[in-house]
Amino acid sequence: MISYLTDFALVAALVVTAFRCSRMQRELRILRSSESSLSEALSRADAAITRAADAVVGLKHDGIVTLRRLEARVAEANDAHARLENLIAKADPQPLRADTARIHHVLQPAGEWSDRRLHASLAR
Repeated sequence: MISYLTDFALVAALVVTAFRCSRMQRELRILRSSESSLSEALSRADAAITRAADAVVGLKHDGIVTLRRLEARVAEANDAHARLENLIAKADPQPLRADTARIHHVLQPAGEWSDRRLHASLAR
């Protein structure tokens, strides 16, 4: 009778072990499929990061080229400005004094309102 009891306990342990083994096998299969999908996701992310890095490098190169072109254009504009200033100075030796006198005659005085506002700000 004790042998039957021992056999029953061993059969129950065998059934529980078989059940747990089949459950672990399912979990391993799920884990392997998750691992492969994770691997695929990581490879896609790596490819996307590589494309983004290439785009950043390309934009940096384009920015540097644009910056150099702008610097050249600014240098040309500065040269043109200097040449124009030189030509103006040669053509009229006192252009600024005549222009400022003309501007002072054209502009009207600020008026009473502006004077009151100035005095109010000074009074504070």
